[in-house]
Amino acid sequence: MIGVLLAAGSSSRLGEPKALIQLGHKTLVERSLQVLQAPFIDTIVVVLGAEKDSIRSMISQESVEIQESQEWALGQGNTLSECMRTLAPRKEPVLVMLVDTPFVQEKHLQALVEAHESNPSHVIISSFQGQSSPPVLIPFEHQQKLYDWKGDKGFGPFWKSHPDICQWISFQEEFRDLDTVEDKKYWQEHWDK
Repeated sequence: MIGVLLAAGSSSRLGEPKALIQLGHKTLVERSLQVLQAPFIDTIVVVLGAEKDSIRSMISQESVEIQESQEWALGQGNTLSECMRTLAPRKEPVLVMLVDTPFVQEKHLQALVEAHESNPSHVIISSFQGQSSPPVLIPFEHQQKLYDWKGDKGFGPFWKSHPDICQWISFQEEFRDLDTVEDKKYWQEHWDK
C-alpha cells in the first residue's frame, strides 16, 4: 500500500507554509510522515509544490519518495490527479493524507486499512464527527476516476458523485485542520502530543 502525503499548496489563507508549522517538537510535515510510517504502509510519497525546497529539507527519511507537482498552483484537484496518474503503473491501493490535519493518528489509518481488507473494492473515507475528510483509501480500480480532477476541489465532489463505491468510517475526534492564523493559534495552544 502507498501512503501519499499532499503538501504542495501555497497556504494562501495562512500566509506561511503549513507543512513547516511547528507543533511541539515537530513540523506538520514531520508529524504527518511519522503517522504514515505505519507497518501497513509499504511506500510513502510526499507531493510537493510551493516551498518545495524548504519542505524537502525537513524530510530526513531516505525511504520517502518525493514527487514534485507541476500543477500545484492550479489547486489540490490538479495535484491529486497528477499524483494518481504518476502512481498508476504500481497498481496499488493509495492512502491519501493531507499535511494540515494534525488530528489524524495512526489508529485512523489502521481503521481505514481494516475496512479496505473487508471491502477491497470500496473507497474508504474518514468521517470526523460527521465531517468527511482525508485520510482516504482508494483502491487501484477507482483511481482512474481522479485522473482528470481539476481546480481547487478536494475529495468532496468525488464521494458525492460516487456514493455507491464509498464507505465511511466514523471517528470521535473533531475535524479541525490548520488553514488559518486562528487555526494555528488553536493548535499551538492545545497541542500536547
